[in-house]
Amino acid sequence: MAETDYYQLLGVAKNASQEEISRAFRKLAKKHHPDRNLGDKTAEKRFKEINAAHEVLSDPQKRKQYDQLREARARGFATGDFSDFSQFFRKAGPGAGRGGGPGGAGGFADFADVFSGLFSERPGMTSAPPQRGEDILQRIDVPFETAIHGGTATLRVRRPENCSTCGGSGARPGTSPTPCPSCGGTGTIQNAQGWFAFSRPCPDCLGRGKRITHPCPACGGQGRVTRPRGLTVKIPKGVQDGAKIRLSGEGEPGIGGGPPGDRYLEIHVKAHSLFERDGHDIYSDAEINIVQAALGTTAPVRTLGGVVDVRIPPGTSSGAKLRLRGKGAPAPGGEHGDHYIRIRIVSPKSLSTHQAELLRRFAQEAKLPL
Repeated sequence: MAETDYYQLLGVAKNASQEEISRAFRKLAKKHHPDRNLGDKTAEKRFKEINAAHEVLSDPQKRKQYDQLREARARGFATGDFSDFSQFFRKAGPGAGRGGGPGGAGGFADFADVFSGLFSERPGMTSAPPQRGEDILQRIDVPFETAIHGGTATLRVRRPENCSTCGGSGARPGTSPTPCPSCGGTGTIQNAQGWFAFSRPCPDCLGRGKRITHPCPACGGQGRVTRPRGLTVKIPKGVQDGAKIRLSGEGEPGIGGGPPGDRYLEIHVKAHSLFERDGHDIYSDAEINIVQAALGTTAPVRTLGGVVDVRIPPGTSSGAKLRLRGKGAPAPGGEHGDHYIRIRIVSPKSLSTHQAELLRRFAQEAKLPL
């Protein structure tokens, strides 16, 4: 039998905390669960191994005994797979089980006591606890105006749901699942090896504890079907690009009766033809001619709240910024950012002879270089 190390199997260190062990188990159990890997014998075998490892390492007393067994094997007292203890007692030699191991008194601990009850099944325990469904991260494109003023967005999502034909039982209407005869409906079976009893998921029902002899034709006995559906989402006003919205219970369905995960929507705000956004501030451009720039003017400027008349002072240079307080995007607390207007001076593309002469005279009087 191949050597098995439960710490390596779960991908955790020997000194891992109970939380780290549970987190590693949940991740691997979701990945290899038979419900998600129909017909995959490799995944089925892996799930059984992961479940056995968690059964031991999640129990402090069993974990302590297991660590002692690992230490014994490292010292040469035990070889091979942990489920084969016959070689261990042969190597320990006469009297080793009562402190009389190699070297006499002071040798390894009482092996019979160390391994007594190791891996035994807990009363009423099934093959695996209910598992929460995976979370889903989904990108959603939101129009610029919706991100500013708020609104709703409708998504088309595909998600497994209970089969409406069989009500989620997986059995053809008019029939019912029957308890698995191999495990008696417990979902686990026990194998006795000498003093020890090992529990593992039932290979006939894959730990479900039941058999479906007449599968539902709509879902093929799975109890779930995947259907597209619409999902309306409220977009809060002032939401920024990259923000995430959590939709509780809209993720992947749970396993073994566990709750569903959540769906996280990552907001991507579409670009606007006139406005740019930096946090809660808004930027836009305004074009004026050289006369308006020199003499000053009042120009209509479009903002998020509509068109406002903006006073442009005389002598304004191209690239100057004018600030409109409180005309930006909504901010927390009911406040708003500012709107910044970037001035662009546009020169005439063609001049008449008279117009050109007037500009030359102006330059001469103002002593400007030509």
